[in-house]
Amino acid sequence: MSAASVNAQQSASYSQFVLNDYGLNPAVAGSGKGWMFMVGRRTQWRGFSDAPESTFATVSKDFGKKGYRRYWHGVGASVEQDKFGIFSSKSAYASYAVHLKLSAKLYMSFGLAAGVKNVAITNSVFDANDPILNNRNPSVIIPDIIPGVYLYSKKVFAGVAVRNLYKNTLAMGGRQIGSGSRLIPTAYVTLGKKIVSPGYDFIIVPAVHLQSSFSSLPVTHLNCMVYYRKRIGLGVTYKVHDAVSAMLQVRVFKNVVVGFAYDYTVSKFRNANANSTEFMFGFSPVMSSENYDRPAGAADCPKFEL
Repeated sequence: MSAASVNAQQSASYSQFVLNDYGLNPAVAGSGKGWMFMVGRRTQWRGFSDAPESTFATVSKDFGKKGYRRYWHGVGASVEQDKFGIFSSKSAYASYAVHLKLSAKLYMSFGLAAGVKNVAITNSVFDANDPILNNRNPSVIIPDIIPGVYLYSKKVFAGVAVRNLYKNTLAMGGRQIGSGSRLIPTAYVTLGKKIVSPGYDFIIVPAVHLQSSFSSLPVTHLNCMVYYRKRIGLGVTYKVHDAVSAMLQVRVFKNVVVGFAYDYTVSKFRNANANSTEFMFGFSPVMSSENYDRPAGAADCPKFEL
């Protein structure tokens, strides 16, 4: 009998990566104004059984941003659940970020998320002859940290974060998943720019997102969103050699944003109707402990700020 290692999807990937910026980089916490809540769900390759599914919820807030201080703080928390084939992963993190004012219009932040991750194999899989599947409830809990850096202004943004930095072996005490299996460090790199039309009716946001495990070619997302009067946005994401995604984002009132994406597979997986859907909901309460020169301290949705 012989065994081989297999690299499965270990880090979540989203078509609306600009909307879920804090979920991918802890340094983003505190870059907006007031509280920001975000939930989302992505279902991949709908034509396959046991296809990847991702569900997340995040909350973040700035502190000490009032006035003209040269620095302030951001805190946040997130939970995420991923399912991919026979594997499942649940994680929870708390994060802190410090933001520095580099110039009148340019800022940089450094963030760190720390938490735990539970990796398991579904209970429906058992094979006494398979050394990997001969445990009826294989499950391990491992620590994790995610460092990140974020450079931004009202017109540009760039961020880098690294997941699975520990190279954790999937083992805990006498339990393990696989034989020497490890989580692979993955870098998330995001770059983008906001272009405003002369009459301020339209905002165009081209962006690039790269995910690299340092051992293979990076997964590349090319994205462009067009917003009309900060109310409605239409866009497209091209995941190189994999899928094309159509996106719709709508701001409701001043503090709620709803996003939907539908991925059409262009790789050979399309023969199995392996398309994907993604839904996100963001909410910034109309309240704030800081006074932002708005009636009743109301906070616009940070995702549409300019």
